[in-house]
Amino acid sequence: MAWQLADAGTSVAANYEEAKGSYSRREFAAKNAIVLKEARESRLWLRVILACKITEDAEARRLYAESNELVGIFTASVRRLREPQRWIKSLLLPCFVILAFFLRLFDL
Repeated sequence: MAWQLADAGTSVAANYEEAKGSYSRREFAAKNAIVLKEARESRLWLRVILACKITEDAEARRLYAESNELVGIFTASVRRLREPQRWIKSLLLPCFVILAFFLRLFDL
């Protein structure tokens, strides 16, 4: 179990670094989905270790709590990245308002 936890845990960090170097939003979303998958696996192995009482160390409980937080963060990130880009629409309206203002200003 220790090797599986180490494998999944280091994979989270490696894939996150890879995601930061993405060239597109789609690639960034795909790599973050891998990060989320590996973070969930790490959390699973920590939960198994705690449930089987392989250790009673407080550090293991702290790591489990932190893994829950990371899974939550990456879940929210992946969901947000999969949504259509709404900011484009929110930028277009002010641009049209400004354009209309200048058209009226110069009687065009």
